[in-house]
Amino acid sequence: MPLDYEMTNMIISEGALEILQCLQKQGEASFKDLRNLKNIRTGKTFSPNTVSSRLKELRAYEAITATIVDSNGRNKIVYELTESGKKALQLADKFEGDLKQILKKRIRG
Repeated sequence: MPLDYEMTNMIISEGALEILQCLQKQGEASFKDLRNLKNIRTGKTFSPNTVSSRLKELRAYEAITATIVDSNGRNKIVYELTESGKKALQLADKFEGDLKQILKKRIRG
């Protein structure tokens, strides 16, 4: 998979990877579900503004879709992962694997 600059920037934005991973695991999630996500590195919960910004960016990049559904007479938006989002996760996994290899070489070398 060729390295895509925009996709890489999207993945490293705070909260983007966590949102994508959550959607991959759960299949779909609402904003309420996603606002409880914790930062992989710090363990802190993301602010609602951060989650909202990442959702907007992920939708613009077409990594996720948003669908309005009726939930007990109230409309809510449900987010799902797209093929582009799956590719972004593959890129993140590859990057993490490459980084681990580099660090192993530095420790040994």
